[in-house]
Amino acid sequence: MTNAAAVKNYGYTPEEFALINLLDIQPMPVTEGADIKHIKKNGEVIYVNVESSPIVFNDQQAILVISLDITREVTERINNAAKMKLTVEKFNIISKATSDAIWDWNLITDKIVWNKGINGIFGYKHLPENTTSGEWWTTQIHQEDRERVMGNLHIHIRDKIARWKDEYRFRCADGSYKYVLDRGFMVFDDAGVSVRIIGSMQDISQRKQEEEWSRLLESVVINATDAVLICTGNIEGSGQTIIYVNEAYTKMSGYSKYELIGSSPRISQGPETDILEIKKLKSAIENKMPCQIEVINYTKQGKEYWVSQSHAPIADANGVVTHWISIQRDISQNKKYVTEIEEQNKIFKEIAWIQSHSVRAPLARVMGLVDLLKNFVPGDETDELLTHLASSAKELDSIIINIADKTPKSRFR
Repeated sequence: MTNAAAVKNYGYTPEEFALINLLDIQPMPVTEGADIKHIKKNGEVIYVNVESSPIVFNDQQAILVISLDITREVTERINNAAKMKLTVEKFNIISKATSDAIWDWNLITDKIVWNKGINGIFGYKHLPENTTSGEWWTTQIHQEDRERVMGNLHIHIRDKIARWKDEYRFRCADGSYKYVLDRGFMVFDDAGVSVRIIGSMQDISQRKQEEEWSRLLESVVINATDAVLICTGNIEGSGQTIIYVNEAYTKMSGYSKYELIGSSPRISQGPETDILEIKKLKSAIENKMPCQIEVINYTKQGKEYWVSQSHAPIADANGVVTHWISIQRDISQNKKYVTEIEEQNKIFKEIAWIQSHSVRAPLARVMGLVDLLKNFVPGDETDELLTHLASSAKELDSIIINIADKTPKSRFR
């Protein structure tokens, strides 16, 4: 006996149902855990949920069988499983194609599935099936970053913002930390509720270290007492162009930063700038070699000053010189000291010559006359001897006065 629903669902008439048995509609044995398949009269396969129980019908022992068509549910489940399998395959392919740590966070179950990057980058080798909880991830975030990162993420979840990104420190298995760039994409259900986040975690520790070094170097350049000037590496056509100067350079040159940026570094050269030193610099630039020169430069107001310049090329990863950096120091005071010392040395040499030549002749005469007076014999002409002695002494005194006048009053005593 069958009801109307069975007739409609299977396509058999009640009379035809009376002539068939279970094997006609269920030719395959049931495997535990497998979906039950039945075959309709037209050959179409459907999935059913079968419940049976013994009953007494018309004073006879019988079995009441209730067959519930679950074809739609099973089909959806099969399709979802196929989609999930495809997703997993894509996930694995992406994992092989990137060095990032890929993660998939189910916000409903609070389970995060990771790719092999969680081991390769951070050293977590023994995570069960590479799966963790959301809480586990949260605890690995550096405590100084945790509140900010989680607050930002919760805002995205609450406000249904699809794309999330943050930078923070993530703890490795050995207890050290790496800087990461973490980017996630929200998945929403039909009601628009955030149910899943899929993302990737990239190790940016090296970039952060380079940024820190750049910050420190920039601080050194900005606060340096020496003038720093950076130019483009171009030596063709109009030549190099200034792209950066620090405050020390503006103070030394008298030009403002806005006047210098975009100008040629030749802006400070003038009539007394040594052309040979400039040629030396040009040759170094053409050969991409460091160079040091000393030249006279001119301030915006036209005042001369001596400057020591150290020039060095800066190359990119391919070895192409893209910029030149010049560190310059005002050595005008040093040059003045050197000039004064040279002048003093010249005077001292002149004094030494006078002492060794001009003083010797009158001194020898005085000494000779003194010897004559020692051997004086009454009757000799003493007046003439004394006259010569006085003349020689006067000449010697004049020479000594001249030496005293020439001797510089040294500022270096």
